[in-house]
Amino acid sequence: MKLETQKIKHNSRGQAALFAIVIVMVLMLSAVSGATALALKETNAASQNLKSRFAYFTAEAGIDDAVYRLYRGKKLGTSFGLNLNGATSNIDIGQPSQSEREITAVGDISGIERALKTNMSINSVGASFFYGVQVGQGGLSMSNNATINGSVFSDGSITGANGASITGDVVVAGGLSSDPTIEWTTNNSDQNFATVSTNRDIAQSFTATASGALNQVSVNVAKIGAPASSLTVRIAADNGGKPSTSSLASANISPSSVGTTASWINISFSTAPNLTNGAEYWIILDYGSNSATNYWNWRKDSSDAYASNTGRTTSDWSSGSAIWTNVGGDLAFQIWIGGTITKIDTMTIGSVTTSSAHANLFVNTTVHGSNCPNEYCVVDNQSQVPLPFSDGAIQDLKDGGAAGGVCAPPDCDASGNLQITGTKTYGPKKITGTLTVTNNGNLTLSGTLWVVGDVNLSNNCKVHLASGYGGMSGVIVSNGKITVSNNCIFSGSGTAGSYIMLLADKNTPSLTTLEVSNNSLGVVYYASHGKIELENNAAAKEATGYGIEMDNNATVTYESGLANINFSSGPSGGWSINSWDEIVP
Repeated sequence: MKLETQKIKHNSRGQAALFAIVIVMVLMLSAVSGATALALKETNAASQNLKSRFAYFTAEAGIDDAVYRLYRGKKLGTSFGLNLNGATSNIDIGQPSQSEREITAVGDISGIERALKTNMSINSVGASFFYGVQVGQGGLSMSNNATINGSVFSDGSITGANGASITGDVVVAGGLSSDPTIEWTTNNSDQNFATVSTNRDIAQSFTATASGALNQVSVNVAKIGAPASSLTVRIAADNGGKPSTSSLASANISPSSVGTTASWINISFSTAPNLTNGAEYWIILDYGSNSATNYWNWRKDSSDAYASNTGRTTSDWSSGSAIWTNVGGDLAFQIWIGGTITKIDTMTIGSVTTSSAHANLFVNTTVHGSNCPNEYCVVDNQSQVPLPFSDGAIQDLKDGGAAGGVCAPPDCDASGNLQITGTKTYGPKKITGTLTVTNNGNLTLSGTLWVVGDVNLSNNCKVHLASGYGGMSGVIVSNGKITVSNNCIFSGSGTAGSYIMLLADKNTPSLTTLEVSNNSLGVVYYASHGKIELENNAAAKEATGYGIEMDNNATVTYESGLANINFSSGPSGGWSINSWDEIVP
């Protein structure tokens, strides 16, 4: 009996040990299973994370590819696809406006998606050409059946001979003296304004030195960033050492006419205010908002040497409680009081049913089918209108060319000259010598060309814009003289509203800086500080210059699309990235 009891005890202990071993094994298997599941989960998460990152990189590759195509002026449709190591990127190209592109790319690998979007815009300089011909104080001379099909505005006199005619309306503004009546042109520092709410408006006082109509004001300004709305220029009387809260006259300065480099901007008023000799007045630049990134600069003389006058800023010039703060200097300005007589002499303007003309004086001129004086020959004294591009805006165009680098061998020779007699796509670029396209040479402009020397285009040459310009326009700007002759043909990108402009920026007002002859077709001509000469069947879409001479069947035929035109540095260098963000697919 005792032996049996001992056997039972031994069996119980063995069963307990076995049970314990089983429990331990179950626990170990559970731990291993849990660890394995966790490892598998982490491995899967790592795989998903890797795929997600790869989807992102593939989307980014799609964006990069589209941006590259825009920069290089290559063909870019509304959508395309990209494969990268088993992943795909679907890229869509939106066009919110003529000068914008919105690129969206969705990267996908095994159903995992990441998406990116970037917004790009073309760096451009805007201008408005409202007339077939616009002329500065150098005036317009026409002879030997020269014709302008469109309207004309001139700050100087218009003279004609031997069948010269203009089909549209004509305005000759009242003349200005060659020198300002009052000026303070010293400028050695910047005076930024509209950066905060307390300096939205800025003003400079001056003392009139003659009595008469204030026919033109000029201020030395620049824009920083991209201010969205126009500056309002006001003239106000003095009220106890600060501007009156009402203005005597006002006019606007468009942001597109102002460059990022400071330059003189001319302003005229629809009704010129009359000033009194010895009285004090204020020039006010009024801006309705402020921004830390998009604002204005009015150059100043920090010595504050203009006796009894100064510059000031405030939040709202028209407020009776405005607090004006001295800027510590005098802001650069010029004033013209009074003027000179201008005229239209020996011209035929319009037909028996169309057109009118405005001038101080009419001599031997026919308007609306009959000799002046008649009701369509209006004797008045209209204000001058500045040319579309300020010197600062022209410098922006030059900088757009220089952004592409300097022309060097093998394109240019050792002296920096570029000659094209075959077919070449080029730009943006700065050419330190001369540019010649001749003997059937064919130049495709893919960006702004800034030529320091002369430009010679001749002998059946062709110049046109790359298709990447779209509806934008392109420019060749020269510091020297531009000569176009012997059947050169110009064309835009192929999109309506796209033009080529030849801009001569040589500062010789009494000399010809842009000469066009012999059936040269299809281009906008601009001479900022010199004369344009059109002769021998030369044809243009628009001509703007300090002075213009037309002879021997030269023709300008205006196109309405020129009323709102943007000049870009081109598909190779004109695009800038505004934003680059991840979005939900």
